[in-house]
This record gives sequence, structure tokens and C-alpha cells, in this order.
Amino acid sequence: MRTIERYRKDILYLPMMLKHYFRLRTFLSHYSPQGQGLVEYALLILLVGLAVIVMLALFGRGVGNMFSNIIANV
Repeated sequence: MRTIERYRKDILYLPMMLKHYFRLRTFLSHYSPQGQGLVEYALLILLVGLAVIVMLALFGRGVGNMFSNIIANV
């Protein structure tokens, strides 16, 4: 199970991921009009992933305990 410290380290990688996103966006926008859609999907996936990391960091242990209690009572 990942700890909150690990999730905090993952969040620290966000500026690096955004830098690569903008490089990819610039690269693809010069060569293909379809590249813009691809980059937008990549950004959407990045933001959803970040939201999942933040939610797990905040509620992960509580949700895990809840499911453990459900399984124990079944």
C-alpha cells in the first residue's frame, strides 16, 4: 500500500509532466492538425490521473478500511 508521502512525491512530478506536455503540444501542433486533439486527450488523462492521486492521498486509508469492514462482515 502506498503511503501519503509517496503520493506527495508523485504530486511533485506535476511541473515536469506539464513541461513535457507543452513540448509535445508544440511539436504536434506544427506537424498535424490532429495532434491538437491527441494532446488535449493527453492533458485530460494527466488531470484525471492527478485527481486520482490526490483523492487516494486524502481518502485512501478510510476507503480501504471501509471495504475491509464490509468484507469482514460478509
